[in-house]
Amino acid sequence: MSNNSDTMKEKDLEMKDAVLDYGLGSVGTVQANDKQLIRKVDRWILPIMFLVYFLQMLDKISINYANVMGLQSDLEMKGNDFSWLATAFFIAYAIAEMPQGALLQRFPVTKVLGVNVFCWGIFLCCSSATQNFAGMLSLRILLGFMEAVVAPSLTLYTSAYYKRDEMTPRFGFWYCGLGAGQIFGGLISFAAQHASANLSFGGWRIMFVVIGAVNILVSLLVLFVLPETPEQAKFLSEPEKRRLAERLKEDQAGVGAKVFRWRSVLEAFGDLQTWLLVLLTILITIPSGVITTFSSILISGFGYDDKHSALLNMPSGVVSITATMVCTYAISKGFSRWLAIDLLLIPTLLGSCLMCFLPTSNKGGCLAGIYLVNTTVAPLALIYAWTGANFKGYTMKVAGTTIISAGFSIANIIGPQTFQSKDAPYYTPAKITLVSVNAAAIFVSTALRIIEKFYGGTRS
Repeated sequence: MSNNSDTMKEKDLEMKDAVLDYGLGSVGTVQANDKQLIRKVDRWILPIMFLVYFLQMLDKISINYANVMGLQSDLEMKGNDFSWLATAFFIAYAIAEMPQGALLQRFPVTKVLGVNVFCWGIFLCCSSATQNFAGMLSLRILLGFMEAVVAPSLTLYTSAYYKRDEMTPRFGFWYCGLGAGQIFGGLISFAAQHASANLSFGGWRIMFVVIGAVNILVSLLVLFVLPETPEQAKFLSEPEKRRLAERLKEDQAGVGAKVFRWRSVLEAFGDLQTWLLVLLTILITIPSGVITTFSSILISGFGYDDKHSALLNMPSGVVSITATMVCTYAISKGFSRWLAIDLLLIPTLLGSCLMCFLPTSNKGGCLAGIYLVNTTVAPLALIYAWTGANFKGYTMKVAGTTIISAGFSIANIIGPQTFQSKDAPYYTPAKITLVSVNAAAIFVSTALRIIEKFYGGTRS
């Protein structure tokens, strides 16, 4: 008993010394300084994570804009070739999840992420030089391999700095890169189409070069500005680093020791709620994947030209950002995740119905439908935050985020295949699919909460 008592006293003294080193004198001062510490961390790491997610979204949506800028005619594509560009990307994305997860387990997150961002910047630049469908297909496959690392790496990196109740709004912040990609993608497409009027180099080729070059620049920020771990963060003082570690320990958060444990992998794979989250991810991502790849085609089908189709797609990004920020803020204030997901899926379902059942002559109603469907992207941010906050230990977080990301890629494989050339220009089967999966997602989200209540887990 005396040894245990001495140990406890030593720990108390260490904690007091750390508090004094941090320059704190009371509980209120601790809280005030913690807020300053987190704001400091926010300023250094969140903008770069936002840029990474923004660029990978811009890459995904660039193929959407390239389609209305003459990609198919320039590469002499036929039938369902364009759908296969999107599908092949996500098949590679799914296959790469496990190898990328193994790299994240073995090497620093920033190094794995930075090298992948650099490579996909190169491949995107190379896309501008393709002369046929086979060349573009090969590069899309390589891009899928590279981009598979984004969501798991950003989830792990966020978990390394923030307490569980602080994670969700930070996930929401970098996830807003998706909406920003939709907005800036429209502007870039619009500008490139005007630039190409006086150039022999096609507008979509110019767009790929510009986006690829920016990716290469951002990869340097990831490699040389983002610290590998909080302990190596040069922008933090030693007392601040200790306080950051203490906060995570008190909250039982963080990523834990970087040690591979088969038991943690089996635990992640054996958790019923993990697979319900995967199913939910698939159901909410199918509409997101369809809108990301085909929204410009749908808008042009309403009678708009290519330039106006690019601009009219931009409000989708505003909807994505607004939905993401509102729901993640609500979660940080104690709102239930499952209920937030259900509420977000209601406007998505309404938008799907507008797209499906309104005649295309009703341009305003059809456009409103496309915009409303974009609320479906916000629940994925909540699922990433759910995984980052509640999966324990580095290995389980890697396994959990890898499984969720695989579900994301499976949904994006399914989504583009609902758009068949024989269904043009209305694509009615694809629109009906959107309605069906949204309704199913509401059911699964509610079931997840009911099962969690009796199952006794923490992922609510």
